[in-house]
Amino acid sequence: MEKNANWENWLNLVMGAWVFIIPWSVPHSMTSLSGSGAMWNFWIVGAVVVVSAALALQEIKPWEEWINLIAGIWLLLSPWLYGYASQSNLLWNSVFFGLAIAILSGLALLIAQKANLRTPG
Repeated sequence: MEKNANWENWLNLVMGAWVFIIPWSVPHSMTSLSGSGAMWNFWIVGAVVVVSAALALQEIKPWEEWINLIAGIWLLLSPWLYGYASQSNLLWNSVFFGLAIAILSGLALLIAQKANLRTPG
């Protein structure tokens, strides 16, 4: 299988790592890191994006890109789902990185689907 979406998946891997460390790196006024659903959301979404992007770097398949697309959309919506939209630093990190992950995953998904169509099977 061709590996055509390398740069998209490398960027998603880096952004996923950033999303994972947001609770420690971005100033916010949430009192409890480990007890907050919002913080667990960053950790889980970041880990999912890193793992999916790393797998896609090995051999790009549509399911890996679908996972990251869904994770990006989830991250984009999570400030309102978890109630931290009033925390502007967390809000803008969620919106920006969620949108970026979703767009790059969508682009890589198109590449993966075209590659699967060309693969004899």
